[in-house]
Amino acid sequence: MSAAADRPLHILVLTDREWKHPQAGGTGTNLHAQVKRWLDWGHRVTIIASWYDGADVLERDGALTVHRMGGRSTVFPRTIWKQWRGLVPDPDVVLEVVNGITFLTPLWLRTPCVPLVHHVHREHYAEELGTLGKVAAVVLETVPLRYLYRRSRFLTVSRATAGEIASRHGIPLDQIQVEYNGVEMADFGPGERAAGPELLYLGRLKRYKHIEVVLGVLEAIPEAMLHIAGDGDHRPALEAEVAARGLADRVVMHGFVSESRKRELLQRAWVNLTASAVEGWVLTVLEAAACATPSVALRVGGVPESIEDGRTGLLADDAAGLAEQTARLVRDGELRERLGSAALERAREFSWDRTAGKTLVMLAEAAGAAARRPRRGRRFARPAVAAEGAGDDAAAGDGAPAEPAGAEAHPEEVGAERGGGR
Repeated sequence: MSAAADRPLHILVLTDREWKHPQAGGTGTNLHAQVKRWLDWGHRVTIIASWYDGADVLERDGALTVHRMGGRSTVFPRTIWKQWRGLVPDPDVVLEVVNGITFLTPLWLRTPCVPLVHHVHREHYAEELGTLGKVAAVVLETVPLRYLYRRSRFLTVSRATAGEIASRHGIPLDQIQVEYNGVEMADFGPGERAAGPELLYLGRLKRYKHIEVVLGVLEAIPEAMLHIAGDGDHRPALEAEVAARGLADRVVMHGFVSESRKRELLQRAWVNLTASAVEGWVLTVLEAAACATPSVALRVGGVPESIEDGRTGLLADDAAGLAEQTARLVRDGELRERLGSAALERAREFSWDRTAGKTLVMLAEAAGAAARRPRRGRRFARPAVAAEGAGDDAAAGDGAPAEPAGAEAHPEEVGAERGGGR
């Protein structure tokens, strides 16, 4: 048992995507690293997340249970409906992952809840959807966080994001705790570097990631190759842009890659690149650092906290500066080696054990505070009522198969509720 909690907790995680989702990204990596440790420390974890093609709607592995329902948008109303009816009847505390859309938990959830915000999505909405996106950002993110969650204690991944949550959503800074991401050092390490200059972009292929800027960097360094590892809905447009710029023979599109292939690409790369205009942290910067590969990125959001400019990588203020800094690093082997060595040294300072432990302390404190308050009755409907709604998923018609009969009234969960008197 971790010292972070004096008793085993049942932690319910509400998220739009967990680590097995094809679009999991840094959100999935963060969640997986922490959940794995909570389980190792003797806690129980249940996750409700969106379904994706080929996924099981219900998955159990020891003390871990995963419910999948709905798509990337419909997971929110379906989770609210299912959990309100008692899908998971006995959680001690909830971790709500807010990726631009909330689960509106203050309106319906009586279990103590800690919201985790990786970054503010206002600019993402605008870039992806234009004027409609600006409206969506206000309705789906700004208004709920500002008016419904104003009493919540938040968790985020950088001081920059904490500042944005405070300035844009009106949450006092003293209600926001910052815990940096970690890195699995045992999964990485220096390896064989490519003989010629190779640049790497690793991440989801989304419009707001500005990967076209990375193509501009490649054009400025004619001796380099670019590897793009990741997938997403912006891939067709990106492939067309590569062809239009005449870069097809210098760009390798890998799509989704395995962890071992990711490690190999990070080890081979001379420079790791990111050009997104909004980032909370950029987890791939730490993963590259764990392979002694320096990064070059725009000076935005939490990036200056993950990259020490001039020591573990280089920062730029615009696209031209990004190309200039990358060319400098490619053509100066001594600088590249020095920054790579310092990046590796700094990566060792970031531990998922620490992050998971600090998050667990927050969750345990939230659960403890709720336990000390007078009970206000049962949190959810009876398990029998929940079981009656087991067929709701099939009727929703958004592509996810119905959950197995009786999944919502699993004997262990029903027994836990009876034993807990909730």
